[in-house]
Amino acid sequence: MQTSSAGCANPWQDAPVIVKERVTSTMEEALALARSGCPTGTVVVSGFQEEGRGRVPGRKWHSAPWESLLATVVVKRTDIGFPLPQLPLRAGVAAAIAVESCAGVKVQIKWPNDLMHGGRKLAGLLCEARGEWALVGLGVNCTQSEFPPELAGSACSLLQASGRAVPVLTLLESVLGALKATLADEGWRRQLLRRLYGRGAVVVVDLLGSGLSVEGMLQEVDEAGQLVLRRVDGQVLHIAQGEIRPGR
Repeated sequence: MQTSSAGCANPWQDAPVIVKERVTSTMEEALALARSGCPTGTVVVSGFQEEGRGRVPGRKWHSAPWESLLATVVVKRTDIGFPLPQLPLRAGVAAAIAVESCAGVKVQIKWPNDLMHGGRKLAGLLCEARGEWALVGLGVNCTQSEFPPELAGSACSLLQASGRAVPVLTLLESVLGALKATLADEGWRRQLLRRLYGRGAVVVVDLLGSGLSVEGMLQEVDEAGQLVLRRVDGQVLHIAQGEIRPGR
């Protein structure tokens, strides 16, 4: 590993880790670097995002400065040897491995892009394809001791889960190492399935953009990154996009 000017080791040779106190969005900062020709593995990490966002439009990421790991990794699409829909799931596996290593807590991966602990959201990922580049965005709650009342029942931090105050850059270094390994790992799906949130349970999947929902037993995630759901009538559905919530 080479150590960047940020003091954070990056397994991608010659790829910088760029630390900023405040940005509009690490995704937008990373996209600008990608368009300027930066190497795969370039990272933007910030203490605060003014417009941090998630996969679902309208949802924002709320965090005081340096309470969360807020970062985006740039990956050239020609460096990805698998179907692009696998990217958020592979990134989720990497984030889970890093969290478990740094904080000593077990997490689950909620398809397609969240990390859960004790039924509460610990982290979210957002992957976007922009031309010849893919951006892997990550937000992990690290040192929050409490959350606003509207989030207290649905969110948690590494500090709350483990009692450890994991430094943001320490976690980032672990994430980068796990991400590079997972992007090349043919066994990524096995790592995913053993952490898959809701597996074997009845769930409802809200199909984004359609206003429709389907209910059934969550069986697995297929090689294409689609959720596999078995309805009560035996029909098996492969769902490309959706939001999971508990079933009846």
